[in-house]
Amino acid sequence: MNLLVTLFAIYTCDEAGEHFLGQAYLSEKDLQAIDQSFEEQLLEEYFITMKDGEQVAVGRIDSIEELPTEKD
Repeated sequence: MNLLVTLFAIYTCDEAGEHFLGQAYLSEKDLQAIDQSFEEQLLEEYFITMKDGEQVAVGRIDSIEELPTEKD
């Protein structure tokens, strides 16, 4: 099975403003979990793995931005 993954910048917000958490390759399943989190409909805790290996709960994510990737 070939899964489509795309590189995204991941951000969180607090009282001081928006902060960059890192970059992650997200699958369609990851994006659905983030969407559910934004709509407060996520039924269980879901984690994504950042490029640096850190695990981040999608509940911490406040915004994402698709990043351009190099074409072959």
